[in-house]
This record gives sequence, structure tokens and C-alpha cells, in this order.
Amino acid sequence: MTLIALSEKFLFSAAAITFAIGFLYNYFQLKSKSNYSHTLTYLFLLFGFILQSIALYTRALVINACPIGNTFEILQFILWSLILLFLLIRPVINIKSLGLFIIFIASLLSAVSLLIPSIDNAYIHTLEATNPFIELHASLAVFSYAIYMLLAIVSSMLLIQQWGLKKQRFQGLFRHLPAVQKLDSIANVLVWIASLTLFVGILFGSFYWNEHPETVPLFKLVLTTLILILYCVIGLLKRFNKITPQKQAIAYILIFAIAILSLDVVQTEKTQAPSQTDNLESPILE
Repeated sequence: MTLIALSEKFLFSAAAITFAIGFLYNYFQLKSKSNYSHTLTYLFLLFGFILQSIALYTRALVINACPIGNTFEILQFILWSLILLFLLIRPVINIKSLGLFIIFIASLLSAVSLLIPSIDNAYIHTLEATNPFIELHASLAVFSYAIYMLLAIVSSMLLIQQWGLKKQRFQGLFRHLPAVQKLDSIANVLVWIASLTLFVGILFGSFYWNEHPETVPLFKLVLTTLILILYCVIGLLKRFNKITPQKQAIAYILIFAIAILSLDVVQTEKTQAPSQTDNLESPILE
């Protein structure tokens, strides 16, 4: 393993540790004092985000492409995009407790991606991957998954708040959660922003696939389209009041779980897909 690879792994690990420390500190503060520092949560996320950004940039320089070539890179890029979204929209949506949930997910996802070495496998870096349409398609698709992840988090908060109200829990975490109506309203907006982003990503990809149909992994295309359709169907059902906010939240969480769990399968089929272009093994993973 090269020195660059070691330094980049160290940065990913340092970011994961930062997220974990931030979450554990908030957890014990919440447990002992029923309160926690929103500012510290933001700072932990910001510092971890900076470390993660440097790590992703280092890997991008080496492979000379957007680092989304294997499951590890995709998970890290989705997480990076999620934290970026939070840092940007935090003043707009004004849900302070959202940071606590995001730092928990950041800790969990970082740990999982680092503790399973097999998902950071060496891969064939095809020259077609540097095509601007393909890179734009991949970046938009991964970014849409980050918005879908944010949607799943908001949906989880809604379910927790509903359960707390039903059980008349008003202390600890529950006192920091916003109203169910506000969470439901945010979810209704997020699903269409994410779906539009994913649709545009597929559209850009089709410009390349139309000329090189042999490069399209069929399972990936079918699965991605199916996920988009499922989200849109649930969004429309909620729009016309055919399902409750609780059922909508459960559906969004389940769809996202399927999407994340299928990433490794999609990447496996991608590496086996035929290509007429020259290729080069990713040097950073040797």
C-alpha cells in the first residue's frame, strides 16, 4: 500500500473517530442532563467533514476521477454529501436536533465502511468513467441518495416523535424533536428534490448510454429506476392523502434501506459489465 493510500485511510479513520466522539459526548450529555450542545454537534460535524473532504480529494487526485468506483467510496461520498447538505440547510429548516441524528448516522456509516475492508476493493477504472456525462450522472445519482438518506432520517425522527407522543414521553431526546407536522412537511419536499436530482442524473447518463448501450449494467439501471418510481409513488399517495405520515415514513426508510443494501450487488455487476474502452486498475488500491 502506498504512502498516499495510508494517509488517505488515516484521514477517513480520523473523520470517523471525530463523528463517534461527537455522538458519544452528546449521548451522555443527553442521558445525564436531558440536554446537549447544538454548537458542539455542528463543530464536530464540520471538523469531520473537513477531514473527509481531504481524504476524498486525495483519492480523486490519484484515480483522476470522482471517487465513486466501489462501495466504500460510494458510502463515503453519500455521507460527505449528507453532511454538506446539513451544513448548508441547517439555518433554513431550523431543526437543531437533526444534527444529533446526522452525527449518529455519520458515526455508524463511517465505522461500517471502514470495518469491512472487502467493500474497498481494487476496481477497474475504465476510461469511459471520465466521460463528463457519466461523471455528472454518477455524482447526481450519489447526491440524490444523500438527500434520500436525509429523508430517511427525517422520517425516523417523525416515527420517534409519534411514538413519544403516544407514550407521553416529553423528556430527554423527545423534548428536542420538532412537531410531527413540521417533519411531515419537510419530508414531502425532500422526496421530490431527491427524485428530481436522481431523474436528472439518469437523464445525463442516457446521453452516453444511447451511444454505448453495451456499457449499461442492466440490473443497475432497472434497480435505480425502480427506486425512483417507488419514491414517486409514495410521494403521490401522500400528496393525495391516500396514506398517513406514519406509513409514508416507514415506506421511505424501507426503500432507502433496500437502495443502500443493494449497492454492493450493483457494484459487483458493474465490474463484470463488458466495456470496449481501455481500462486501468485503480492505483491507490493496489
